[in-house]
Amino acid sequence: MSKDALDVAFICTGNRFRSPLAAAALAAERPDLSLRISSFGILELGAASALPEAVEFADAFGLDLSAHRTQSVMKADLERFDLVLGFEHHHVAAAVVDAGARLDRTFTLPELVSLLEMARDPRVTAGPLARACARIRAAHAARPPDFRNRPVPEVADPLGRSRAVQRKIADELRASVSALASRLFD
Repeated sequence: MSKDALDVAFICTGNRFRSPLAAAALAAERPDLSLRISSFGILELGAASALPEAVEFADAFGLDLSAHRTQSVMKADLERFDLVLGFEHHHVAAAVVDAGARLDRTFTLPELVSLLEMARDPRVTAGPLARACARIRAAHAARPPDFRNRPVPEVADPLGRSRAVQRKIADELRASVSALASRLFD
């Protein structure tokens, strides 16, 4: 894993709500770190913008999604990424199977947050990026042996949901990304 910058990818279904919102939130959480953050969707939608609701919720959080354009994970090579985060199990599967993400670096966002809570902290004294890499390895090591066949915590798809549910999902994403940043880098 790279030590001068950490490459992070977020993957959702259409790359129009969850992944761009999470990517912007992580960038805002740790502007002091050299993070290269990308977001993708498992669908091919051309270069569509973020959903209006995502733009609005992001704006309320002080984030700007106005320039976001969708990218398909099917055209990506995720093998080089230090961390790949999906929101549902099938996002993780697509990242690994279709885009070459390494399984030991690929999680759902809530799964990784949970694993970081319970994994033994490797106590790396080097900088925050080296700590993050060590903690990602520790989180993978904390997975049960049959983790591929177990359900994992997920973040619901906001598409077709009421505005109130979409707001709840946006709030959940923001809180999860904040917890991730704290547990991964501090």
